[in-house]
Amino acid sequence: MVPADAAEPDVPPSGPYLEAIRRGFHFAREQGRSCGPDDFLVGISEGQGPAAAALGPSVRVAASGLSGGRAEGAGYLHMQAQGAAAALAAARGQRPAPEHLLVALLDQGTPEVVKTLSRAGLDPAVVRRAALAAIGAPADEPPIPLPALTPAGTLDRPPLPVTDLNARAWTVLRWRQDHLPLGRLRRASDRAALASLERATAWRLGQDLGLDDDQRHSLVHHHSDQVERLVARSRPDLPPRAWPTLRRRHRPGPLSFTVGWAAWFRNRQVGLRDRWFWFRTARHYRGAPQP
Repeated sequence: MVPADAAEPDVPPSGPYLEAIRRGFHFAREQGRSCGPDDFLVGISEGQGPAAAALGPSVRVAASGLSGGRAEGAGYLHMQAQGAAAALAAARGQRPAPEHLLVALLDQGTPEVVKTLSRAGLDPAVVRRAALAAIGAPADEPPIPLPALTPAGTLDRPPLPVTDLNARAWTVLRWRQDHLPLGRLRRASDRAALASLERATAWRLGQDLGLDDDQRHSLVHHHSDQVERLVARSRPDLPPRAWPTLRRRHRPGPLSFTVGWAAWFRNRQVGLRDRWFWFRTARHYRGAPQP
């Protein structure tokens, strides 16, 4: 039951919650690694309140003993934990606090979090009960639901290994990699057009096969990476095309409706560039296998 004096749902996080996040990022920088869920344990432990008391100062030493840098980023994991903490607080009509975040980290249970608690001599069940008691939840509260992870191959979440990709889709893309019109690349815009067309093809292929987000984004990631390698090997003199960043007007004026024209014309130009390159190179893909 939600307490009568609880805050309204979806209210902004409290100061202690944000301070715990900030300390976690600071600790990760000290360790020379990207911030992960285990670093948030340190951020929580160095604050005030029931969550900090449940963890104690030994968490910093335990987390410092883990391997230095992470081979892959962990931002997608701590974002999932923050989403779970916010959802737990909203469900109970409370402001997100370190205790909500601690419950989310424990229920997420990444290997680094489990290892840090073990090294600190802490029992996750005991710590969880203390955090639940602080937010007025029963000690036997079931594990909270976790938001879906960002798709593999997006943000800093690694893509699926090539060996785990859909075999039908990857066979088609491998054929395309072997038949790229590398000899038709004349300028940087050609390179950009080829990269854009191949990304679009990989994405459309995943959609046509009804693949999930992890598969689609991973196919695009690996195929684009392989295309870039082949182009760089064949034409190292062609740098990737970099479009200038458009500046938005902040003050409305009599011609404010024209603000989006620059982006529209740029998108139109890119579309025409890609289509022209496709017309010039379509014969290279004759006989492409069907998924």
